[in-house]
Amino acid sequence: MIFSSNRSCFLIDVFTGIDVSPPLLPIDQYTEIYYGAALTAPLASPNSHLIVSIGSSNFFWRVGSNFWLKRSPRNGTLTKFVGFKGQVFGMGSDRRLFMVHLTPRIHLEKIPVSWGGRNSMTKWHLSTAWLVACGHMLLMIGCQSCYPGTGSVFEAYRLDTSTEPAKWVKVEKLENWAIFISNDKRVQPLSCMNPERWGGRSNCVYCYDFGHWVVFEFGKSKPLHGDDAKPDVFIFICCGSMVQPIWLVPSMFSFCS
Repeated sequence: MIFSSNRSCFLIDVFTGIDVSPPLLPIDQYTEIYYGAALTAPLASPNSHLIVSIGSSNFFWRVGSNFWLKRSPRNGTLTKFVGFKGQVFGMGSDRRLFMVHLTPRIHLEKIPVSWGGRNSMTKWHLSTAWLVACGHMLLMIGCQSCYPGTGSVFEAYRLDTSTEPAKWVKVEKLENWAIFISNDKRVQPLSCMNPERWGGRSNCVYCYDFGHWVVFEFGKSKPLHGDDAKPDVFIFICCGSMVQPIWLVPSMFSFCS
């Protein structure tokens, strides 16, 4: 879990009890960590980094070091991060995609992406979008409406790097995967394989929304069900100051493989 207050951050591994406190961020007292933070690996990993997004800058702290490094793309900042095949990818609000290199030095490498064309996505086709790793696929998921609800259709696009430049190609079905998103857009989506094992459904997006959950099937405009079923659904995607619940894979609570 990652907490912040003004210039201070605090991290704790809720399974091992390990906690760390980075040095104070090199910002003034009036600047806030508005868009949250991301951890690139478990705290005990030798190359674990904490990344925070502040205004137009990204700051990196290698766990155990005594300083922060400021690294940002030109004309913007990265707000979404995901680990995929041993690499860290970041995306900004302008939909530019970067590979985040942590060794031997922190370096942000822009990935050229073409937009549009047959079966591929235009840049602003999805009004609300998330990055998520599903097995061998790096996906951008989302819907055309700003706030998911009755009538919204979730879509998924995978990054195809077999072409030059790369492109986002539409995925018709997620097969045996389900994706979980929060109503806080700063929270990283979670993918889960074979959700039928615990009574869930594949090819669906699970949305948390202020005390209840709603399930959307990819490509369908009507929510399937929820624990508090309503005739009309409207999920307000926010970025407020209050901590929101997050999804966890059930196996994360077991120390048995």
